[in-house]
Amino acid sequence: MMSDTATTKRFLSLKWKVIWYLALVLLSTQIIYAIYAYQQQLQNLEEVQDFSIQRDSATLDGLIQNSFDRLLEVGEVIPLLAMVTNQQPDADDYVRAIREYLPDMMISGALDGAFLYDNRQRLLERQGNLSALSSKLINEVLTTETPQRQLHCGKTCVRSVAMPVLFGGQTTGVLVVSRELRDIVLEFKTQYGRDIGLAMVGDGNKQFELQYLTKRDDNLDVINRLLGEQTVADEGGVFAVQTDTRAYQVVLKRVAGVTQKAYWILLYDRTELHAKVRSDLFNHLMIAGFGLFFAGLVQLLVLRRPLRTLSRIAQLLPLLASSSYREVRLGLNQFRESKFYSDELDLLQDSTGDLTVQLEHLEASLVQRAQNLQQRSEQLKAERDFVTRLMDTAETLILTMSAEGRVVSINRYGRQLFRLADAPLDLSFLQLAHQADGHEKHLQAMKLVLSGQKSKLQLESSLLDGDGHQVHISWLHSKLELSNSEAVILSIGMDITERTQAEQQVSWLANHDVLTKLPNQVMFNASLEQILRLQQPGSPTAQRVGILFCDFDGFKDVNDSLGHPVGDELLQLAAKRIANVVDGKGMLARQGGDEFSVILSSCEDFDQIAVVADAILEAFRHPFSISGYEIFSSLSIGIAVYPDHGTDRINLVKHADVAMFEAKDRGKNQYCFFEGAKSNARYERFSLTNDLRKALERNEFRLVYQPQVDARNGQVIGVEALLRWQHPVHGMIPPDKFIPLAEESGLIVDIGHWVLQEACRRTQDWNQQGMHFQVGVNLAGQQILHASLLESVEQVLNDTGLAPELLDLEVTENFLLRQPEVTLPKLRQLREMGIRLSMDDFGTGYSSLSYLKKLPLNTLKIDKSFINDIGDRGEGETIIKAIIGLAQGLGMECIAEGVETPRQLTYLINHGCYLIQGYYYSKPLSPDELPDYVRQQMRQSLQLKK
Repeated sequence: MMSDTATTKRFLSLKWKVIWYLALVLLSTQIIYAIYAYQQQLQNLEEVQDFSIQRDSATLDGLIQNSFDRLLEVGEVIPLLAMVTNQQPDADDYVRAIREYLPDMMISGALDGAFLYDNRQRLLERQGNLSALSSKLINEVLTTETPQRQLHCGKTCVRSVAMPVLFGGQTTGVLVVSRELRDIVLEFKTQYGRDIGLAMVGDGNKQFELQYLTKRDDNLDVINRLLGEQTVADEGGVFAVQTDTRAYQVVLKRVAGVTQKAYWILLYDRTELHAKVRSDLFNHLMIAGFGLFFAGLVQLLVLRRPLRTLSRIAQLLPLLASSSYREVRLGLNQFRESKFYSDELDLLQDSTGDLTVQLEHLEASLVQRAQNLQQRSEQLKAERDFVTRLMDTAETLILTMSAEGRVVSINRYGRQLFRLADAPLDLSFLQLAHQADGHEKHLQAMKLVLSGQKSKLQLESSLLDGDGHQVHISWLHSKLELSNSEAVILSIGMDITERTQAEQQVSWLANHDVLTKLPNQVMFNASLEQILRLQQPGSPTAQRVGILFCDFDGFKDVNDSLGHPVGDELLQLAAKRIANVVDGKGMLARQGGDEFSVILSSCEDFDQIAVVADAILEAFRHPFSISGYEIFSSLSIGIAVYPDHGTDRINLVKHADVAMFEAKDRGKNQYCFFEGAKSNARYERFSLTNDLRKALERNEFRLVYQPQVDARNGQVIGVEALLRWQHPVHGMIPPDKFIPLAEESGLIVDIGHWVLQEACRRTQDWNQQGMHFQVGVNLAGQQILHASLLESVEQVLNDTGLAPELLDLEVTENFLLRQPEVTLPKLRQLREMGIRLSMDDFGTGYSSLSYLKKLPLNTLKIDKSFINDIGDRGEGETIIKAIIGLAQGLGMECIAEGVETPRQLTYLINHGCYLIQGYYYSKPLSPDELPDYVRQQMRQSLQLKK
């Protein structure tokens, strides 16, 4: 049934709504497109006009230039005419030629005037009404003896060419020929059909004198309108002028090369172009209007049938509310049309028919559903009986309670568990044999559920069953929302006895060592934390706590030689011996592997702890008999004492571990107390080694570059890449402190590869910036022995693009001569790749000259220790001279390291060593500082050459 509000609304057919909205959209679209097209046409018109103006300006400039060339050609004819009477004409001959031939030239329009000057700038002859040239221009022609051009505007604009002539083959004169610009105006108009003019501006910009103007009668009114309506700037400009019937564009172009104000005037008639744009807009709007009308008509014809169908369906749908299903089906069949295809209207008709059928079936099903309700009620009773049987079958404790905690019902499993008879219950839930605090837990749980604070609550408790056995139960208490029922709480309990026992077993395994049954590291740490929390540092009653770390000496040899079963039995027997000593005095735990730890609490002094340590060592004096083997084993024990060596677990454990390693270093089979400075140094070394493993990942390494300078010219010929470690805590760590650690730990290969990659990449960047020098990179011994050295170097060069000859690999002589059978072939392959090789710290080791001549070296580097001896006249200077002579004799270069004073530099230069590295020239520089230093040395070198 339709609402009252719907019946009072005015009805407007959907057909007319669609046509109206479509027409509105089409009209708006066409108007927007027409405006856009009109703006585009105006923009295109402006671009065409700008191009036309630029082209005509360029053409005008070209005509002026060509007119100067023609004027020069005409002027050159006069000297030829003067030579007719005399091969070396004098001034009179030139005057005679001018007077005789110039009138004909003026009549023909070739010239408008001619002037003749002697070498003192005196006017000898003048023909024509044009003004003479300035003395400055005449003097410039006499000085340079080259023709000069001038465009001058006085009463009129005249172009002149002044050329030098020779009088009698001895003195120089000046011949000037001139012509007005009227020919340019006529030529431009003739060739391009554009209206053109020339105007002069008098003093104060008030007098605008028109010299020339094509179509003067037609265009004079345009010029006057422009001057009367608009302001002309000094540089001219482009102006739009509108007459009664025409639209013009006027261009005022300043005449170039003159000090007076003169303008070229270009006139363009744009009337037809503007009319065409307006006509195109009108035609577009007319076509759009016809298209809009036609589209609306077509849309009306297309929508006529669909809208009619929608109207008929809308009339049939209200009949469904009155259950007139037959009338709806007949109405749908009356206007159904046969078509070769289906569309949304067919789907709507089919859906309406399906809806009619479904509503009819639904009404019939309601009657059937009412008949089924009675049958369902009987089924519910049967289901209730099934649930009761199911509860009795479930192996779960299920019971219901009243608000006072009295058990209302309990399933068969619960009766069997507590040995309850089938008689009616007279039992309270709290009367069950709860263990420990079970009564209180359940009392609080039921209060929370009964008060509505929680709808359900889960907890665990322990009960005694009817046989007196402990049973672990997981309870779920839920509030029942049943009307007229005594039971208000449903409690479901699951027997989790087996799971609880398993969890206890897992807990034991988590805190104990399976092999020795001793507490493990987790339990040891927890116990130590608890003992330390009970201590009060500084209190008179505080006692010492001893931490002993016991580690087998040579346990790995037992495992490797006799097998792991023997090793495991040895650990078990050793644990018993230590336990016999510690029994009653403290706690013994296995840390893992072959390490045991002991906590001695409440110790009075160090001697008491030492007694226990001696007893443990004494227990290991006797051999172990295992599987027919007699095994002797000893322990190294490290001891840390609270609070002397630390007040927290972490430091105490760390210091005990450090002390244990100190005991091993002292010969094993002994104990050692933690010693601050000595042990801290060991720990610091250990800590640095660990940090060194992470330094590459954390990007903590830095490279600095020390220049190598040729002392003869100050040029930087190379740099040496030096490694630095920026530690996040300890700051900058020097190489002599961490390089040995890297070599001991085997990290030097990875670090060396990073240094090589970074140094080559930087050098290639500087090379591309115009700074060409080599880079020296130190190779450690382990890098040379590593199988991947050659492949690694080649890969770095390929990745960075650095030329091989710009890489200088530096090696120490001690290592080169240690394994020559390995190093020599690799060094030769590096030389074959084009890489340079240098021997670093030459003279400080045990060199063999027989090997030295076989080494494929390019450079020997003199160690700084010898450079420091310069001036003492000792053995150092002798060794330096020997190294320089040796390098020269073997055809190698020689670089001196560590040069710091002028005296050292002078000595080296005097003995033929010119390649210098040291603080005298520069300290090691960062990658940002080095380019500035290299450029500075290049500038100084250029100044020395000049």
